[in-house]
Amino acid sequence: MATDLKSYTVSLSLTRFWGGEGCGHCLQVTGEWNGKTQHIQLTRTQAEHLALDLLMFAQGKERELDTE
Repeated sequence: MATDLKSYTVSLSLTRFWGGEGCGHCLQVTGEWNGKTQHIQLTRTQAEHLALDLLMFAQGKERELDTE
């Protein structure tokens, strides 16, 4: 059973769902880009890592990949 979650972002919706024994609870982020509704599905671990990446970006502390 999926459950809609409160989001602080007006243009995105969050839905928690059961991803099975291997994934557990997961999160689907849905939004509209270029006139198309698109989504990404994340496990809790992926969501945690993405949250850290987004926080670093929001604070202007993102790091570029080394190209060497």
